[in-house]
Parts: sequence; structure tokens; C-alpha cells
Amino acid sequence: MAPSDEVTVRKLVWAGAAVLVWAAVAYLVWRAMGVLAPVLVPVAVAVLIAAALRPAVRGLVRRRWPRVLAAALMVVGPLTVLGVLLVITVDALVRGGGELAEALRDGVGTVRDWLVRGPLGLSEPQVGGAVDNLVAFVGDQGERIVGGATATAAAVGGFLAGLVLAVFVLFFLLYEGERIWTWLLAPLSASVRTRFDQAGREAFSSLGAYSRATVAVAVVDAVVIGVGLAIIGVPMVIPLASLVFLAAFVPYVGAFVAGFVAVLVGLVSGGPVTALLVLGLSVLVQTLEGEVLQPFLLGRMVRLHPLLVVVSIAVGVVLAGIVGALFAVPVVLVARAVLRQLPGTSNTQTG
Repeated sequence: MAPSDEVTVRKLVWAGAAVLVWAAVAYLVWRAMGVLAPVLVPVAVAVLIAAALRPAVRGLVRRRWPRVLAAALMVVGPLTVLGVLLVITVDALVRGGGELAEALRDGVGTVRDWLVRGPLGLSEPQVGGAVDNLVAFVGDQGERIVGGATATAAAVGGFLAGLVLAVFVLFFLLYEGERIWTWLLAPLSASVRTRFDQAGREAFSSLGAYSRATVAVAVVDAVVIGVGLAIIGVPMVIPLASLVFLAAFVPYVGAFVAGFVAVLVGLVSGGPVTALLVLGLSVLVQTLEGEVLQPFLLGRMVRLHPLLVVVSIAVGVVLAGIVGALFAVPVVLVARAVLRQLPGTSNTQTG
């Protein structure tokens, strides 16, 4: 074998070994993240919220507010708004649940009559058997839900623990985020520290722009869908508008899911005509979000192509479900900021 061939083989072997090592490291990191998810997810949520609220804290500090009070206000304020929204939503669900259940029974009766007396001409025993099977299936699911009450309680406990951790981390990020960031960079050499500092600040700025733009899109979507549902006469307007608001934090995909739920409620409560009106309203809201709000707000603030957003969300869903969908775009923003600081790349902002 010629010396040049030996060098080539040796390079290929080392390249293959490097790929295997990096794959093993990535696998171990992924497994560790899965184990530490109850800690990492609240911390990631706190970072996103801190990035969005940092300009407000700076504004209060410039107006001679003590930083500790400014940070505390920015923590308590959003939590109060979120708590009020949840209370209103739960109260509306409790009060409107009976109305929706009655509408569901009426809707099932209407469909049953149409199947028997309509063009299909099905027999009463056939339709009755299908309805009985559906009722039995729903009953089985209800028993499973009751049987899983202990797991549900544990999940609620984990959520509350994560919420406390997120609030704690959020306060300290707003209060002394600069000091924490400087402490994290201290062990690095000067040249590496500079690149990491630039990447971190760019990523944090992008996350803040993304969070604020997403909140703005969510508010517009919720207001438009709420007003439209009220005009159409669909029940449970507040819970549905709240669902649209929360779903908007998953770009593109969330609006579709929330719209589907609204159409289903419209079908049960008012029939096909109401469902079609709600469908038209949902399409209008999704068009407003996709053609106007997303390009002008998210597009200009974070400069990500819609295709990249959709693909990253799809990958996030496959890897980590709803949590992956929520953090897919922020992860892409952080990765972009880090890649721009690699040697041989440009760190200038491009459109």
C-alpha cells in the first residue's frame, strides 16, 4: 500500500472514531437531559421569560427603581396576570361544562335521527348499537382517568415544584443576571470567553425578541378569535380564547390545534353552519398570523425562515413532545448564535 493510501485510511479511521465519540457524547447528553428534565425545563422557561422582561427591568432601573424591586415587580406582575387568566378560564369551564354537555347530548340525538331518517336510512338497532359502543368506550376512558388519579396528583405536584423553581430562577436572572453570566464565563480563556460572551448576548437578545413577538401574536390571536366566537354565538368563549392564547406559543402548529378544538365546540353547540363559521374564523386568524403577524413580528425580530420554524417544531415534537415543540425555535436561535462565533464564520447579522 502506498504511503498516501495509508495516510488516507488513517484519516478515515480517525474521522470515523471522532464521529462515534461525538455520537456517544450526544447520546449521553440527551439521556442526562431526559433525567434532568424536571429541572432543565423550568430553568429554560425562566430564561425565556427573563429575556423578554429584561428591557422592562432596565427601564425601571433607569427611572431610579432599586433593581431588587424592579426584578420583583417583573416576577409578580406576569404571575398575577397568569393566575387571573387561569381562574377566569377554570371558572368558565365549570359554569359552561353543563351547557356544553347538554349541547353534546342534543348533537348526538340530532345525528342519530339523521342517520335513521336521512338519506343513509340506517336501522335503529344499528345506530343504537354504535351509540352504545361509543358510550361504553367513553365510560372505559373515564374509569382509566379515575384510576390514574394518583399519577395525576403526582404530576400536579411536579408542576408546582417546577413552577417554584422557575420563579426562583427568574427572579435572580432579572436581579443579577450580568453577575451570573460573568461568573459562568470566568473559567474560560480570554479569547474563548469573548466568543462565548458574544454568542450568549446575541442568543439572549434573540430569545427576548422571540418571546415578546410571540406574546404579541398570542394576544392578537386570542382577541380576534374571542370576539369572533362571541359574535357567532359559540359557548365557552373565554376558555377557547385562552386556549388560542396558549397555543400561539407554538408557532403555526398551535393555531391549527386550537382552531380544530373551536370548530369541534361550534359543531356540537350550534351544528354544521356554526362549525363552518368557526372554521372560517379560524382560517382568518391563521392567515392573519401566518401572513401578517409572523412575518412582521417574528420574521423581522428573529429573522428565521418559516420553513425552518416548521421543521424545527416538527423535530422538537418527535424528540420531546409538547416540550420539544415549545423550545424548538429557542434552541435554533441559540444554536445560530453559537455557530456565528465559530472560527471561520461571520458574526454579522444577516437577513
